[in-house]
Amino acid sequence: MTQNYIGVDLSKEWIDIFDPRSGHSRLPNQEAALRRWLSNLPADSFLVFEATSLCDQLILRLASALGRPFHRLNPLHGWHFGRLLNLPKTDRVDAAMLARLGAERRLPASPGFAASHAALAELSGRRDQLKRMETQEKNRLAKAFCDAVRRDIEDSLATLAERIRRIDAAIESHLAAHPELARDAALLETIPGIGRVTAVALLAAMPELGRLDRRAIASLGGLAPRARESGKWRGHRFTGQGRRHVRRALYMAALGTMRRSGAFGRQAEAMRSRGKPGKVIAVAIARKILIIANALLRDQTPWKAPT
Repeated sequence: MTQNYIGVDLSKEWIDIFDPRSGHSRLPNQEAALRRWLSNLPADSFLVFEATSLCDQLILRLASALGRPFHRLNPLHGWHFGRLLNLPKTDRVDAAMLARLGAERRLPASPGFAASHAALAELSGRRDQLKRMETQEKNRLAKAFCDAVRRDIEDSLATLAERIRRIDAAIESHLAAHPELARDAALLETIPGIGRVTAVALLAAMPELGRLDRRAIASLGGLAPRARESGKWRGHRFTGQGRRHVRRALYMAALGTMRRSGAFGRQAEAMRSRGKPGKVIAVAIARKILIIANALLRDQTPWKAPT
């Protein structure tokens, strides 16, 4: 069935809609209005909207509940597409641009909203926030000489440590209440270098795991090498874009596992023998870990070391 791509530009107060069949319209970003609009859409409707923090949460939940397919777009991709077309920046224009982007690129449907996954993502995000706060306080402690300041920072660190423990306990309780998430986390933990924290971070940040091919999942995780070439010039390939928190978590996992014996350690040693720098080796292993994680969740089988 041919899809009718409908662009939806979101803001806190309202949404601007561009339907190629009926033109522009505007609705309040409120549940009653959105539910009524979504319920009356034809079966071939396909929504395209940007992941805009809390502004997209209502339409994300309602579209999922009503079975409406949608693509939740990285805002950077929409911005680049608008620049390519030399478009002005208004809500109406953005809605039309999103509809055009969906139709031209034939965007695939994004995973629907799942309350269990959303809660895990929120818990994991909060843990990450607290760990960053803890790191900041440790850096301040290293530079502090006044006894009163040092005591205050030490009290803050003790409080943060207790809050992190509470969040960790909440994550464990959430996994215990949702066996499918606990099963997936256990599968990811069979990969060398992946512990509970990294497994939860992957599940929280990448609901697409197990649903995409290896190239798409590497690109989404910001671990696909991108060429830089012009004429005879050949620049170094680089990774970037994608989900930086996924890239960061897997990079740290790779640093740990590349120093051990085993499949990843052998890969690291082989790359060192070819003169590859350490950062390139770590990125390559991080990409391999992500591809393996994708395959494990797709097949629902634990990792086995190659013989």
